[in-house]
Amino acid sequence: LALVQVLGPLFGDPERRSLDQRRAMLVILAAYLGEKGLTPILPEARDWPRPRSLPLIIANRHDSAQHFIISAAIAAWAGSPVANAVGLYKEIDDSRGGSGFSFADLAADRAGTRFGEMLSRHGERLDQALKDGLGDRALMPRLDDLPEGLPEAEFRRRFGSVDSPAYRKLADAIEARLDALPLYRP
Repeated sequence: LALVQVLGPLFGDPERRSLDQRRAMLVILAAYLGEKGLTPILPEARDWPRPRSLPLIIANRHDSAQHFIISAAIAAWAGSPVANAVGLYKEIDDSRGGSGFSFADLAADRAGTRFGEMLSRHGERLDQALKDGLGDRALMPRLDDLPEGLPEAEFRRRFGSVDSPAYRKLADAIEARLDALPLYRP
């Protein structure tokens, strides 16, 4: 199921949902997509019925929906710097034995961070966008041409570090793609 099909019913109707309720819905959705459940933050949830598993996707990818929503939840509660740090740390960690460093995942993180910021600071813009109907391309830039699956050695060979001009150039290109989306225009 496309993530955008879930966002409208969850976050629409601002008359009935406060900012705290919307933030809480992001946390619940992040727990669902992160496949961790709510038990770590609500021990009593251990006894609650389990929701039916339904993969949510954005840009035709389940992992992008995970990155997007988890970053949105972090940004909505803790702010963009924390969400950005968590997303970057996850990719660095992935390069050291996981699925590899992924700029596509980083782009999904950044898009989610902007969504979480918008939910917290510019709810009326988000409300209007939800009312008008959102598609994947309204939330997420193109990902298919971004480097993925880079083990640490390959990342270092191609980009050096996250402080290098090569890395900054690609990170800035991702930000430019996000800036080009009407929903996230500064």
